[in-house]
Amino acid sequence: MSPREGPVLTLAARWLFPVEGDPLESACIDIRGGRIVAIGPREGRLIDIDYGNAGIIPGLVNAHCHLELEPLEDDGWKLGDEPQNEVEWLKQVVKQRWLTDPESYAETAIKNASQLVKFGTTLVADITTAGASGPALVETPIRSVIYAEIIGLKRLRAMTTNEAAWAWVNAVEPALKRDRPTDGSFRQQIGLSPHAPYSTAGWIYHQAVGSGMPLTTHLAEMPEELEVLEFGTGPLKEFLEEIGAWPGLEEWKPIGHKPLDYVRHKDLRGADWLIAHANYLDEKDLWQLSPAALKPNQRVAVAYCPRTAHRFGHRNHPFRGLLERGAIVCLGTDSRASSPSLSILDEMRFLKAQNPDLAGSLILAMGTLFGAWALRADEFCGSLKPEKKADLAVVALPNQEEVNSDPHSLIFDSDLPVVATWQDGELAFAMN
Repeated sequence: MSPREGPVLTLAARWLFPVEGDPLESACIDIRGGRIVAIGPREGRLIDIDYGNAGIIPGLVNAHCHLELEPLEDDGWKLGDEPQNEVEWLKQVVKQRWLTDPESYAETAIKNASQLVKFGTTLVADITTAGASGPALVETPIRSVIYAEIIGLKRLRAMTTNEAAWAWVNAVEPALKRDRPTDGSFRQQIGLSPHAPYSTAGWIYHQAVGSGMPLTTHLAEMPEELEVLEFGTGPLKEFLEEIGAWPGLEEWKPIGHKPLDYVRHKDLRGADWLIAHANYLDEKDLWQLSPAALKPNQRVAVAYCPRTAHRFGHRNHPFRGLLERGAIVCLGTDSRASSPSLSILDEMRFLKAQNPDLAGSLILAMGTLFGAWALRADEFCGSLKPEKKADLAVVALPNQEEVNSDPHSLIFDSDLPVVATWQDGELAFAMN
């Protein structure tokens, strides 16, 4: 018997949020062979698992994550505190990394990856140091795109991290290709991550584009980055000098003087880019990420991390202007060094609290379908739709009978947790 001819498992809940369609009250979802076969009213149906006062949503997509980073030592910052200076924070991160045994990166990644499952995440974009988080993600059911980080403005440092990244890619990619499902989905994919314009030589970006692999980079993250790119001066440059990472103005040859030059330069166009942060993109440059400005079949998206941006007091993010121009903006958590948790549900709730006028349907799409699109996974996940994979999260809803015009408010105006995560039609997490 083929999976498509096997038994049907029916889940029900108070609300179902398909993303590609209106919310459905008192609805159910049928699963067979790891895929969704139908969604609709529960009336008259035999229900296998009834989640009661809960909402079934697509599995959440964390589009920017550093699983290997731990919370900073003695870090007492919390939401509502005065903003931190990001360059000073970066100094703390670098110091902690220097004092940390690289072998412990994998242990940290395992711990953090297990949290992702409990937060309803079914797809993550993770940036790794020479593959340290790879084994952690193999041990979870989560789908992942793992980007090998390459960093260094000085040639020796850039060559060393580039060699380490490619050694890991060449070691794991053959097995991933061999084991890739024949249905067009993936469990794990590999990409490259030139870290940022202020930390990575331009030739690394050119080589990454030439690889034809999925790419991610940090762009327009902080105002100090803009100053380095345009003038080669400022606190970020001074910090790079302190740690011996600044190449000197005679060797400092940026691809361009604006962050988007690193993905939109005439020799760098055409690749898939997942741009992390993008807090300081110039309004007049946003059109460059619109569909009309991209090459056919090219995908470029921005991964916005709302709580991390808030921590550093960054200006209002340009996500509205990007969305108005048809660009894709998805959501990430950055890391436990900058965010209170790795929960995309928490990010969505924070975004809604900061932007009460935003439609709940848009916020849910940013945390699900848009991230799946950015990672070329939207054909099989990111929404609740027949034939897609049964990657789901179940969120407890508050006990209130009356619902305003937007049922999404039951999810976003609450602090209730994820009670179950399903991956490929299998229960991956259930709250006790």
